[in-house]
Amino acid sequence: MLDGANKKVLDVGCAYGYTSRILSKLGYDVFGVDVSVWGLKQAKLSMNNEFLACDAQVSMPFKDGIFDLVTCFDVLEHLHNPEKALVNMFESCKSTLICTTPNKKVEKPIRKLLGDYDETHINVKTSSDWYRFVKQLLVYNDLKVESFYDLAGKLAGKLFFKSVNLPTYGLTVRIAVRK
Repeated sequence: MLDGANKKVLDVGCAYGYTSRILSKLGYDVFGVDVSVWGLKQAKLSMNNEFLACDAQVSMPFKDGIFDLVTCFDVLEHLHNPEKALVNMFESCKSTLICTTPNKKVEKPIRKLLGDYDETHINVKTSSDWYRFVKQLLVYNDLKVESFYDLAGKLAGKLFFKSVNLPTYGLTVRIAVRK
């Protein structure tokens, strides 16, 4: 997935285009969607890619199976109907769907402790809840749902990131589904 040459990616909930820029640097032909027209305008200021306003819970303005990869980072928790959004995203995907969302088991106490609890998180689930949820909704070849915690730091002057799998108590849930 780190080689996006000759591949299309859809970044759902792209907001200002941060993830879209990273995916573009990996060589992907990037398309972004978001409900925020203002956010999409900001993304267009920094990138020359396609950005469209749409609600993944309603429909996707793309043909089925057009994207090699569909990403949806920290969006599902904000949706009233994440079931429909997952189905719509998966239909747009011809290979892999990757989503991240907060882990219900630890989000509220940890985020309140850190002072960044978000009241707009209306649909937060545990990793086992997401696993059952996706298993019922989608027909797939491979499914991986795990809780993790991202570590970032500097070592010898270089920035590094490491995801640490923390079953049950990871702050974030990663959902990876392959057709």
